[in-house]
Amino acid sequence: MQSQLFGNGIAASTQSVAAAALCAAVLCASEARAQLKVGPVRIDVTGAVKAAAIAIPARKSSAARVLPTAERYLGVRYRWGGTSPRTGFDCSGFVQYVFAKHGARLPRTSREMASSGKRLRPIWSALQPGDLVMFAEPGKRISHVAIYAGRRRIIHASGSGRRVRYDALDTKRGRWFARRIVAARRVSPGGKALVNDLLARHAADLGVSSLRLDPPDNAPIP
Repeated sequence: MQSQLFGNGIAASTQSVAAAALCAAVLCASEARAQLKVGPVRIDVTGAVKAAAIAIPARKSSAARVLPTAERYLGVRYRWGGTSPRTGFDCSGFVQYVFAKHGARLPRTSREMASSGKRLRPIWSALQPGDLVMFAEPGKRISHVAIYAGRRRIIHASGSGRRVRYDALDTKRGRWFARRIVAARRVSPGGKALVNDLLARHAADLGVSSLRLDPPDNAPIP
């Protein structure tokens, strides 16, 4: 009887080993069958965990965070000297107001802003969404500022456009601005703007401008 039980035990053990081997062969027959997928996680037969490929959107530059804020004021009327959506904006008043919402204090005029933040090459291919761009008439000083919105567009308070608006640089009106870019700056939201010009810094601290306010732009009327 004991011998029979021992023999049956060996047979059962042999069958278990064979079954395990067969199971392993089936599981390992293909990589797809060797993995158990639960949501974004895959577990292989050895117990190792592998993260499935998950598409992660590219992180926006910190400056680009101002764009959704700027878009809130699309359609606000242009007003020379204006610094508020209630009364209207001029170009630098609009930029100053938008960046203040993100903790960056900018000086009052476009000329002063050209001394703030990180200097960039004033060419469109060097810009990122959220960068500041400054414009000047031929032979004259800087008199207009806008926010680069990417895809060759700017968002700004335009005197010729009579409101806060987008302008595409590849249109007839947009080419007027594209030909007059003279400076570009990058200001990081959440931090104070670096003002290199001592006079501009003093004026910003006092909350007033030492320079004349920006005139309306002379771009073609939309």
